[in-house]
Amino acid sequence: MKKYNFTLNDLIIYLSLFLGVFIVIWPLLNLLAWALTPTKNVHLLDGLDIFPKGWDTDVFKLLLTNPRVLKSFMNSIYITTTGLCLNLFFTALAAYALSKNYLPGRNILLTLIIFTLVFEPSIVPEFLVVKRIGLLDSYWSVILYKMVNVYYLILMIRFFKELPEAYFEAAEIDGANHFQIFYYIVLPLSIPALMVIGLFYTVSHWNEYFHAMIYLNDTSKWPLQVLLREFAIVGDRGSLASFQDITEGQTWGDVYQIDIRRIRATIIFISLSPILLLFPIILRYLTKGINLGGIKE
Repeated sequence: MKKYNFTLNDLIIYLSLFLGVFIVIWPLLNLLAWALTPTKNVHLLDGLDIFPKGWDTDVFKLLLTNPRVLKSFMNSIYITTTGLCLNLFFTALAAYALSKNYLPGRNILLTLIIFTLVFEPSIVPEFLVVKRIGLLDSYWSVILYKMVNVYYLILMIRFFKELPEAYFEAAEIDGANHFQIFYYIVLPLSIPALMVIGLFYTVSHWNEYFHAMIYLNDTSKWPLQVLLREFAIVGDRGSLASFQDITEGQTWGDVYQIDIRRIRATIIFISLSPILLLFPIILRYLTKGINLGGIKE
């Protein structure tokens, strides 16, 4: 059995990785400490504590049974899942077409696409377009406003261009058209790339609050991030309006006695949980897809 020599470089690498993990996990543990500490013990917490001073899940029960929080959570899931499916489909379809050098007008199309990457329109003309086509106060205003991310599109184009031409030639000899090639050959070979791009799209949709805050006037259509923004930022300004609004109609006995910092920490943790649960599922594809668009020999 070959003996492994542990060098100074290895020590530096392991310490750096440990420090990186520690920096990432610490804020999450701090949120949990604030969320789980009973209100009567909140004064014992320091700002960076990661261990709760006691144990009480009353805030989790409060928020997870609150109709407004549940509605916002379902809105976020709907916007994210619908947007993700459309994002992946149109990004992959456009990338497949643009990866073909014989596509008529390919260079012109690529130039126009890259132009939008460099000179992205401001929020004012974007708002006017959304209003004119009748998407204002609709879920589709948040889902469709950025259907295809140009950067991810370019990465997928590079990925498709690196797929072996022999697959496409064999399919064409068998009489397959482009849609059949795309569905039966390109998509199965592109699962690692699509999973990585899908993770980026998912995080983008889930964390979206700015456009939802502008385009959605109906508060019942707000995603969780807008509710979080109203609650956290308005609360930071010393107003308890958002706190009173989020607990409106509750039958919770001591709801107004719960420390607002505990509720803020809990709703932040709830909003992070889906992404934290999703990441380990996609992690096995990340190694394959992280070199997306890289040079292969």
